[in-house]
Amino acid sequence: MVPVADGPGNNSNSCSTDRGTLSQAATIASICLILVLGLLLNSLALWVFCCRMRRWTETRIYMVNLVVADCLLLLSLPGVLHTLGQGVGAQEGPLCRVLQSFYYPSGWAQEGPLCRVLQSFYYVNTYMSMWLLTAIATDRYAALHFPLRARAWRGPRQAALTCAALWLLVIGAVALPVAWLRPGESFCFGRGHTRGPKALIFSLLLFFLPLLILSFCSSQVLRRLHREWTRAQPPATTPILKALCVVMANLATFVLCFLPLHVALLAKLVAQWMNAACPTIQRVATFVQVASRIANANCCLDAVCYYFVAAEFQEEVGAVLARPWPFWGRMPGAPACDHPDLGAQGEAAEERGTGVGPAQP
Repeated sequence: MVPVADGPGNNSNSCSTDRGTLSQAATIASICLILVLGLLLNSLALWVFCCRMRRWTETRIYMVNLVVADCLLLLSLPGVLHTLGQGVGAQEGPLCRVLQSFYYPSGWAQEGPLCRVLQSFYYVNTYMSMWLLTAIATDRYAALHFPLRARAWRGPRQAALTCAALWLLVIGAVALPVAWLRPGESFCFGRGHTRGPKALIFSLLLFFLPLLILSFCSSQVLRRLHREWTRAQPPATTPILKALCVVMANLATFVLCFLPLHVALLAKLVAQWMNAACPTIQRVATFVQVASRIANANCCLDAVCYYFVAAEFQEEVGAVLARPWPFWGRMPGAPACDHPDLGAQGEAAEERGTGVGPAQP
């Protein structure tokens, strides 16, 4: 799917894009940092969403699925580290040899089952995260602009069905590049990891479509909330300000994590189409590699969305920092729901003909 060169090199028209030892070491260090932070933050998020919250809401269902998608990325990163370790000539221990036997059982030319599974996890995280963030933005847009009519298609059951459909869509999309592989192409991380123009174009479509949807929904919600925030008087401004932070965190996470990667992929597609010179290909390859690490950071930055969206997540962050670990159990009196629903604000506004609901004629 995404032609991310996570291994020691990637060749196009005999132009070497091998990275130096220093670059490899920096990449390994960044992945290790993402892995450690991601494990800590997503473990906390799973605990809050599965053990602390009392009621299943639309937001809770979307957030749990987002955590699961992030966990898939964390599961794939050891495979990336193993491949990079091969590139810098790391000493092979027993665990390394076991991984190698599953990852590339017959050398770099033959891909093993673990290699394909981990690479699939890597791609599923990218596109599942994007589509889930888009679904959350669409849900907020419907709740705010069509609060009464949205009752028919909003709810925990509908959110669960939406997430199930997205999982099927993304998993099916990840399977397509395997069917499109041509002789000499590889699906897995590492040497020979190349993607044809068809897979590149497909990856870009899977990004720009949710980008357009999310940008439209978020801009409309932000415009409406900002207008109401300027009109409201304290303390009515507090929930509106929180809702603004939620929407901005959602949009910022999407753009910061995924836009650089897909701009890099677009540059790679143009370079392939124009048969660019070797120095240009090398610069584009470096751009893709750096943008890939930024995209990997989404498993950590998603915690920003959790913090703003779920009141319980804010409470638990404070509780974990304030209490010794033996007392990290459930606190009595925890709130039963997540961040105040935009739908409730929209319904109240529409019923009284003012506020954040749709403008009255």
